[in-house]
Amino acid sequence: MLAQSSGGAVEHPIWRGRSAPVKLRPRLDGAITAEVAIVGGGVAGLSTALHLAERGVDVALVEAGTLGSGAAGTSAGIVAPQLVRATPDEVRRKLGDAADGMLRLVAESGTYLFDLVRRYGIPCEAAETGFIAPLTGRQAERVLKERVREWGGLRPDLRVSDAEETQRLTGCRGYGAAIIDPTGGSVDPLALVRGLADQAERLGVRVREGSPVTQVVRDGGLWSVVTDAGELRARRVVLAANGGNPLLHPRLAGTVLPLPVLEVATEPLPSDLQRAILPERHALTDLEPDVFSIRYTSDHRLITAFPATGRDLPADIERRVNQRLADMLVTHRPLALTYAWLGHAWVNASLLPRVVQLDEGLIAAQACNGRGLATNVLLGRELAEALAGQSENAMIAFEPPRAVSGFLFARHLPRLLLSSALFAKRLKRRLGVA
Repeated sequence: MLAQSSGGAVEHPIWRGRSAPVKLRPRLDGAITAEVAIVGGGVAGLSTALHLAERGVDVALVEAGTLGSGAAGTSAGIVAPQLVRATPDEVRRKLGDAADGMLRLVAESGTYLFDLVRRYGIPCEAAETGFIAPLTGRQAERVLKERVREWGGLRPDLRVSDAEETQRLTGCRGYGAAIIDPTGGSVDPLALVRGLADQAERLGVRVREGSPVTQVVRDGGLWSVVTDAGELRARRVVLAANGGNPLLHPRLAGTVLPLPVLEVATEPLPSDLQRAILPERHALTDLEPDVFSIRYTSDHRLITAFPATGRDLPADIERRVNQRLADMLVTHRPLALTYAWLGHAWVNASLLPRVVQLDEGLIAAQACNGRGLATNVLLGRELAEALAGQSENAMIAFEPPRAVSGFLFARHLPRLLLSSALFAKRLKRRLGVA
């Protein structure tokens, strides 16, 4: 039975009860100085801090709430080292000379994440079981083979499964083909964040929680990161607060869009359903407009997601999720939902990782787009190399901020497009034309 808060919203992320006990960290109280200040205690901020500390740079990080309380800790934990929508050739046309680095960042992100977890022994239920990205339609196999061809030497490990193999590997109906990526998988995202923080602190990073930033201003030759109880002064600042970044600098206003997603975890699946659904334990996110995703936890629960309406009640959530699972899965029985929570993916106009140069010594990372776990760990290394002056073959280029056109209307589009695509697919199936 799902828990419900007094305000009516469901919020019970599975990770909060599964990760290691919370380590209490102090808030920023008084004034401290560092070489680099980082705002935001998610994957991007903590990975940057850890990689800077590995290079001997003095770093301090402030987080408004608790570590992982934003997009990372409320995600589904899927490691998806693939582009969100664009093809590699589209990225090359869009980015020109900068495309090669961007494509390498995405291509290497899954392997790098799992290697880092192993290197530091971070206990985050890391499962390098592979990522599968299916597509519907009669031309699906041709389309995906062309996409894999475009990756060329960057991804010789990718392959495409036909309709029959895709159904066997996913347990889902209706897909014509899928990209199989052996470097993907899943993690407990909150445990990953806490593990990154533990390792960063071990190397000397000062981490402060419960310290919302009220302003970031230049003060002489340094930047001043001001909170309600303290001040962090540094030569360089990285804004890694994801959807909170626009509140920290006026040039970031309107540069990202929120995509609220209802995440749920089912009861543990019986063995017959486990054999029928994702039998090889891939993590799955499809390439359809109404994005469907499923993955297993270590105790055999399915995690899936649904567009959030803002009026989601426990009984309705259970009905809607089981309806969608029944639509998608060849073998399905109603499943009880034991966890449900609201997550947010923040997307920019390009749907690609982006690092924005705001001023001398002030940059912002915008790299979620629903792929943050895969890309942000490696992005942190790249940012650290750039800030430490050690980047010889950079994967990232610093860009100017770019507002989303028609932001006041566009901010509602991601949720509306997901919901309308889901409705259209269901209607087609009922009419027998899907």
